[in-house]
Amino acid sequence: MSDCDLVPLMYRAQIEDRGKIQYAGDPEPATQWVNQWLDGCPPNSNNQENNVDVSKVVLRRKPQQRANFTYRMPQFATGDGTWEQTYTINWRLVTNSGQDEDVIRPVIGAKGIPYYPGSSMKGAFLRACQQIAPDKVLDFCGGEVEEIIAGKKLKRTQPGILRFHGGYPVDMSWGKERKRLVDVVHSQEKRQVIENINTSANVQISLYKTKFKFGISSTKNHVDWQLVQQIWERALSQGIGSRTSAGYGRFKNIADNNQVILSVNVSGKGLTSTLLTSDDRGNKIPEFRPNMFKAALRGHTLRLLAGVTNEATTQRLTKELWGGFLQGNEESGSIVGKFGIDLQIENKNLAFGEHNYFPNGRRTRPMPLYNLKSGRLDIFAVKSYSEPEREFLNLLIKFSLLLGGFGKSWRRIHHDLFYQSYFRNNDKPMIGCHWLFSKPSESPEYCITAPRGELDNIRTFLASIPNTVRNCFNLPSTNNHVNNWREIWHPQKVQVWGRIAEDKNDSQAIEWFHRDNFIKRTELTGSIGKSSKVSRIWHRMYPLYVKLDGKIMHKKNEDGNYKYIELLTIFTPDDLPKAREFINYLNNSSNDFIKLWGGN
Repeated sequence: MSDCDLVPLMYRAQIEDRGKIQYAGDPEPATQWVNQWLDGCPPNSNNQENNVDVSKVVLRRKPQQRANFTYRMPQFATGDGTWEQTYTINWRLVTNSGQDEDVIRPVIGAKGIPYYPGSSMKGAFLRACQQIAPDKVLDFCGGEVEEIIAGKKLKRTQPGILRFHGGYPVDMSWGKERKRLVDVVHSQEKRQVIENINTSANVQISLYKTKFKFGISSTKNHVDWQLVQQIWERALSQGIGSRTSAGYGRFKNIADNNQVILSVNVSGKGLTSTLLTSDDRGNKIPEFRPNMFKAALRGHTLRLLAGVTNEATTQRLTKELWGGFLQGNEESGSIVGKFGIDLQIENKNLAFGEHNYFPNGRRTRPMPLYNLKSGRLDIFAVKSYSEPEREFLNLLIKFSLLLGGFGKSWRRIHHDLFYQSYFRNNDKPMIGCHWLFSKPSESPEYCITAPRGELDNIRTFLASIPNTVRNCFNLPSTNNHVNNWREIWHPQKVQVWGRIAEDKNDSQAIEWFHRDNFIKRTELTGSIGKSSKVSRIWHRMYPLYVKLDGKIMHKKNEDGNYKYIELLTIFTPDDLPKAREFINYLNNSSNDFIKLWGGN
C-alpha cells in the first residue's frame, strides 16, 4: 500500500491513479469517495427532537482510550430579528463546490455537513426581490448609492439589513442511503439526433430528497418577515443550485404560478432509469428522473429547427431556449436558457416494479419499471420570453406526446401493454414506454383528436410544423435545412404513417420489428449490445381522443376497449436502402397504414 492510499479520495488530486472518481461506467471510485465522506460525518442519532440531531462522536486517541463529545447539527439563532424555515427537496440538489476539476460535489462545511452557502442564498434572494419588491432591494440586500459631497457625485456601498446564513440539513438522514448520493448525468443528445456515436455517463455527487433549514437575520428590528419569506419562496420556486432547468433544486409544495407558463398532466409507464451504483443484491437502483423531460424537449427542438434552418442557427436558438455551453469560435462559458422544467408528483401516484426474464434458461438481473399514474409537467420561465416562443413550447408538447414518449426506450411502444405474447416464453427483456394525457379534458390545446376515426387533424398538425417553427423564430421561408444529421424534421428526411387500431392488441407494426429477414436488427431499427445503434423509426400507439359533449376523452370500441392511432415516424436518409425498402413495403402492402406527412 502506498502512502497516498491512506489519504481519503476527497483530499487527493483528480488525476489518474490518485483520486480521480470520474470513471464512466465504474461507480466504485465515486462510491468509495461517498463512503469516506460519510464515515467522517457525525453518526445518525435517535434523538430527532425539534429536528436536531444530537450525536455522540467517539474519537480514538490511543488504544483503550476514547473521548466523547456531543455534536449538534447547525442551528440558527432565534429571536425577533431572525427568520428560519424548513423545506424539503423534491428530487435532487446540486451545489457544486468547484474544488475538484471535472467533479461536481456539494459544498461541505464543518464535520463534513453539506450546506447551501449564504452567498448563494443572497444571490437567489436578490433576483427574486427584484421581481417581487424592487423597491426593497437596496434595503434588504444593499448596493451602490450616489451621494453629493462638496458638489461632487460619489459612489459608496450601502450594506443591506439582512444577513443570509445559508441552509443546512436538519439531521443526518440525508446520509442513510449512501448509494443515492452518487448521481449520474448521461446526455445522449448528440447520439440520438446528430450522429450515431457512443456516449458515456458522468458522475456527480448530489443530495437526494434532503430536508433543509434556511436562516436569515436582520440588523434592524421590525422587518416584514412575511415579505422576506415570500421573496425567498419565489427564489425556491425558480430552483436553487445547478441544473435547475432540468429539474434539480426544486422543493416540495413550492410553486409560483407567475413563473409557470405551461402545465400538462401526464401519465406513463416503462423502463426506469438506474443509478450507477447497485443495491446489496447487485441489482441496479431505480430512480424516476425528471430531467428526462427536458432531454426530450431539447432533442425535439433540435430536430424541428434543423428542418428549417442551418446548423449554426439551430444550435444557437436551442441554447437560447434551454441553455448550453458555448463552443467553437464563441466565447467560453455557459448560457442560461429561457425555460426549465419541473415535475410535480405525489408519492401515491408513482410505483415501481421489476421485469424478470430468463434468456437461454439463465436468470438475469431484473429490469426496473415505473408506473406514473399522474404527474404535472410544468415549463417555467427563467428569463423573459416572447409569445411566439411560448407558442413553440405548445408545439413541442403536442409533438412529443403525439409521436413519442419520455425516458428509456421511448422510440418503441410498451410491449407489456401492446404485445404481451412477446413474453410468453419468459425469455425476453422489456421494451418501450407509453405516455398519455392523464386529464385530456384539461389539455385541449395539446390533445389532438380524431373525430369519426379520421386522421385529418393529425395530418393538418404535421403539415403545419415547418411554417409554425419558422414563424416562432422569424426564419426565412426558404428550403434551408441541416443535411447531415440523423434525425431532421424535413419532408425529404422523414415520413409519418398512421392507421386506426381497434384496441391495444391491434398493432400491425409491432411484429415487423421482431420478424427475421425483414427490419429486425437492421440499420433502420437499430440494435443493442457492443455495436449498438439508435433506431431510425419511432413507433407510437397514440390514444384515439374524441370530443363528446365538450369534453375530450379516450374513445372505446363496441366491446368497451380503448382505441388507438398507430403511428410510424421513419427517418429516410438517402444512404439507407433498408428505409426505402420499408417505405415501398408500406406503399404496396395490403395493411391499413396511410402516409400522413413527408416524402416530398
